[in-house]
Amino acid sequence: MTANDKNSGCIYRRWLRSFALSCAVLFSACGLHAQFSAKPFAAEMIKTVRNKTTTAKVNVTATAMRSEGVQDGHKYISIVRYDRKIMWSLMPDTRMYFEMPIPAGAEMAEGMKEMMKGVQTKRESLASESMSGLLCEKSRMTVTWQGITSTTVEWAAKDLGGFVIKRQDETTGEITEYKNIQPGPQDPSLFELPSGYKKMDMGAMTGRQNADE
Repeated sequence: MTANDKNSGCIYRRWLRSFALSCAVLFSACGLHAQFSAKPFAAEMIKTVRNKTTTAKVNVTATAMRSEGVQDGHKYISIVRYDRKIMWSLMPDTRMYFEMPIPAGAEMAEGMKEMMKGVQTKRESLASESMSGLLCEKSRMTVTWQGITSTTVEWAAKDLGGFVIKRQDETTGEITEYKNIQPGPQDPSLFELPSGYKKMDMGAMTGRQNADE
């Protein structure tokens, strides 16, 4: 194996980590009911899984979301543009990025409807409760699919358009929470693709990795 092959393998593995983080941002950052109505704010997103905690800086508007942090010693930035139906995942260490299309609006709703076939859900309203200085509607969501049941408690902030600022999985113990929330307009440049980054050829990258295996 040449030095270039080793380097490509490292980049590919880093891309996989970045891809997983981007998907986590897209699908677990907020409830689907709030994705397109959240009022602008900046915050820290703290995620705890199996006693391991990671922290990311997050910027949110009604049409976009940015998350940046460090994973396994490497910086990452994820930018989701709901208005453009696209997500960028950037790797600052290598000045490279990849992009993937995302569904939005009616397209997302239809896709979720298809994915939810056979899934039984039940939402139980618990109470109004203060979280991070914001009044939230607390509720418990129970989901059952193929005989497996999971329960999640969510805190949706009224002043942020129903954005879920804390989600606690009662089945796994996983917690995602937003702290140091600062409501207000966000710099539009945060949600644009920065200059100086090279777009990754995902087809070539995955093909090379498959050949190595």
